[in-house]
Amino acid sequence: MFSLYHALLAHHSRQLTSVRCAPQTISQLLRYLEDVLLDNNLAALLVQSLPPAPERPLRDLARLRDLSRTALHSFFFVSPDDALNSLPLRLHEHDRAPTLLTQAPAKAREERFIVIADARFSAMLAALHSPHPTDSLEAPPGDEVIWSFEPDVVYSALEYLMARVTAERPFHAPQFAQAVHSSMPKATSLQLTVAVTTKLARLLQEQAGREIAVNRIATAIRSSLELPSILQTTVNEVGRALRVQSCVMRIEGEADGAPLTKCYAEPGAEAVEVQTAEVGAEEAGTQGSEVRLAGHFSDWYAYGRRLAARSQNYLLDGRSSGGLGAEQRPLAIVPMVYHERFVGALMVRSGDATRLWEETEVLLLRTVADQVAVAVNHARLFAQVQQQALTDALTGCFNRRSFEMQLEREVRIAMRQRQPLSVVLLDIDHFKRVNDTYGHDAGDAALRYVAGMLREELRGVDTAARYGGEEFVVVLPQAGVEGAAVVAERLRERLAGREVPGVGQITASFGVATYPLHGSGREEIVKAADRALYEAKAGGRNQVRVAESVEQEVTAEMFEKREKGHISEDEFGETTSMPGSQFPPTSTDL
Repeated sequence: MFSLYHALLAHHSRQLTSVRCAPQTISQLLRYLEDVLLDNNLAALLVQSLPPAPERPLRDLARLRDLSRTALHSFFFVSPDDALNSLPLRLHEHDRAPTLLTQAPAKAREERFIVIADARFSAMLAALHSPHPTDSLEAPPGDEVIWSFEPDVVYSALEYLMARVTAERPFHAPQFAQAVHSSMPKATSLQLTVAVTTKLARLLQEQAGREIAVNRIATAIRSSLELPSILQTTVNEVGRALRVQSCVMRIEGEADGAPLTKCYAEPGAEAVEVQTAEVGAEEAGTQGSEVRLAGHFSDWYAYGRRLAARSQNYLLDGRSSGGLGAEQRPLAIVPMVYHERFVGALMVRSGDATRLWEETEVLLLRTVADQVAVAVNHARLFAQVQQQALTDALTGCFNRRSFEMQLEREVRIAMRQRQPLSVVLLDIDHFKRVNDTYGHDAGDAALRYVAGMLREELRGVDTAARYGGEEFVVVLPQAGVEGAAVVAERLRERLAGREVPGVGQITASFGVATYPLHGSGREEIVKAADRALYEAKAGGRNQVRVAESVEQEVTAEMFEKREKGHISEDEFGETTSMPGSQFPPTSTDL
């Protein structure tokens, strides 16, 4: 298909160089040239092709009206089914009306162009849709585009378009030809050229800043699975890149979990206050903690519900809102969706009451939202895998591996802070009899009952784990031997005093050991508690036993070695007379 793009390259091959650009970048360049006409109030000739659109948002219609009102002559190439063919393009009788030139739908889809010409300024951009090349994997995706501010190139573009209108739309040919002759480019204003160049430099700088923001967000996602850090980096980078007053990202909580919200406010702007409030099930759908955003984010819930239901972008432009007040500034919200599931939303508000959201700005929000949605899913999957690796699936308690890791950490803390640490081992009495009598389902119910009792009775700093089979273990930080024995007795009494549904009454035996009285390391403490548990079971079950101290065990062992002649009387005396210390020496004591 022959086009303006082909015609100009054929006649000005030395002056024009085709480059490949993303469609969003081409749209931004087209809008930039439109802004040149509007900002400088150029009574020029405007010829532009518009992509097919069976429906036109109000912001597009308002933009076309502004262009037609400013330009001395305006012509728009549109497809036959474009919504503009049936929409009013003049608000007032004195407004200039644009001329719509219908073209084949194939041409409307394949090419984009804009030509601006008057006596002191000229500009042209022509783009051709280019499918992704199949012969080279290294070629970047995008469309081919050329542009120029040279009067002779713009003149060639107008000549081609005049011939095209004469051939395709002869009824409008005289009007188009008269407009071209009255707006022929002659010379370029130096002042206007400098202004255009300055704005183009600022445009490229903003685009570079947005690319840097996206790269920083991607780096944060790659380097961490901590959602709070990722979200805070995201809102900071998006807020600064788009130069908005506020930016907020909210991630919906899983199940009954609370949502996670992070906010950004530009320096000097109204502070964004985040409060936590309880909401009822009739309002939030589930009981739990919801985040309420004060000030101009108070309407977040209404927008969030709308996005969750439709999963579509929501834009509120300054001009299309009809006189925005201080509490209703332009905003843009994009949903975060992963595999058709609503994850959350990203919202920005502008302090400029006349701001119109650019296509590239919405694209930035969409790109960031998609990236973070994937990061949220990966972080949650990692947390689930980590939870499954450290949790017993039947009881919901920590498993043995997790218990050993936690006990190792608690022992180090106890050594550093010179505080006691206790371990309680418990074993359900005659558990095999429960399985044989009531079945394994009843046995599983008994295990879950014991786990639930431990969660109810223990402190928040305590750790309960399933040690294996019908055995459970409890870690009690900062608890001495007397306190641990009291806790174990309370657990024993509660278990023995109530009936398990479907099973009846069950009891358990308990063994208690404390650091440093019964050992100086993780393995020694667990062995001491295990020996105490064995003594409780051997002594009749349903009771609590405390392990013997290290000094008592060492003395008994030395007596046995002396009786067998394995050590001398002097060695026995030195060992049994060694002064004991409640806490072993630490690295700071040596």
